[in-house]
Amino acid sequence: MPRHAFLPELEPALAYQDRAEVVMSDGEGLPVSASTQPGMMAIMLGQLGLARGHRVLEIGTGTGYNAALIAYLVGSQGSVVTIDVVPELVARARANLAAAGYRDVRVVCGDGAAGVPEHAPYGRIIVTTGAWDLPPAWPAQLGPGGRIVLPISIRGIQLSVSLESVGDHLVSRSACRCSFIRMTGAMTGPESLIALGPQPGLHAQAVDGPAPDAQELFEALSGPAAGEPTGLRAASIAEVADLDLWLTLTEPGLTRLNLMGRHESRASPAQQQIAGLMPLGGLAHADGPGGLGVAAFTFADSQAQPGSFEITARGYGPGGPSLARHLARQAAIWQELGRPGTDDLELSALLPGTPPETIGGATMILDRPHARLAARWPTS
Repeated sequence: MPRHAFLPELEPALAYQDRAEVVMSDGEGLPVSASTQPGMMAIMLGQLGLARGHRVLEIGTGTGYNAALIAYLVGSQGSVVTIDVVPELVARARANLAAAGYRDVRVVCGDGAAGVPEHAPYGRIIVTTGAWDLPPAWPAQLGPGGRIVLPISIRGIQLSVSLESVGDHLVSRSACRCSFIRMTGAMTGPESLIALGPQPGLHAQAVDGPAPDAQELFEALSGPAAGEPTGLRAASIAEVADLDLWLTLTEPGLTRLNLMGRHESRASPAQQQIAGLMPLGGLAHADGPGGLGVAAFTFADSQAQPGSFEITARGYGPGGPSLARHLARQAAIWQELGRPGTDDLELSALLPGTPPETIGGATMILDRPHARLAARWPTS
């Protein structure tokens, strides 16, 4: 499938690099739509488990490239419907798909949260934009034995999750860390955005907890760091990400922080330095007894064991050293539990108000307007 034909603004060779390509931005220069990184496309299509004859709904058309891949995989016996809220993208995708020989793909302009009921039921639904909630239209339009794959925010960490029906709820079959442009409207979520220093420049996203004061957070991250070795090594950055996810879900009293370079080209040197402090995000105690504390895990190539990464907790702000020590101690528990990670996580999507006692052994319950999400590690 020729990706460069769907990205005519790029030199053909650049279209085949394994990276996402922004195809539309808003008036402030923030990305509205992007062609997903090919490696991530392959992972999500694998999670989807497509077969000849499947009826598929895609939420988030973009350039139409992913819809073309799906159409190729389901063949002439199957069908593909794709929906996007931006008219310009819909027109572009229709033209791209027609030029690629996939005129049978139905491209609809509308709110993806509503799905496309007139062509339901679907054997597979794939969402290519970041969601915070699970709108009821999606499972309602899923046929028996169907599957939904979507990037969903779990305390500010996006996971591409494959969900299947089990009775009256959905249960994950696989999960993978990812990063997608978020949906607009009710599916976006109530995250706080904190400006760090002079603007336009760097921002922090605060999720599921009190948002730190902007000036205090900027001063904390601009100041010295207190390092706390965990004594642990990781074979890959993905293992450090597993630790980050586990701590984010097992420390509900801490606010999740993600750094966002909304205008990287205009960031000051101080902001550029801050942007590299938390490559995976971090956790904060906005009103701790010692004052604001922020901590995050960093990783560096091990001198003693080349090819592995030494994991260190680094704290910032007056309460940072104690928070870093706490996270380092928690990292030892993660190690004792066998390093539970993304591959082991089970996520259930239940009806709002489902009694907690029916969700056996949940590590964390996350309430959304349209779903109650329960996350757990069955083996921990």
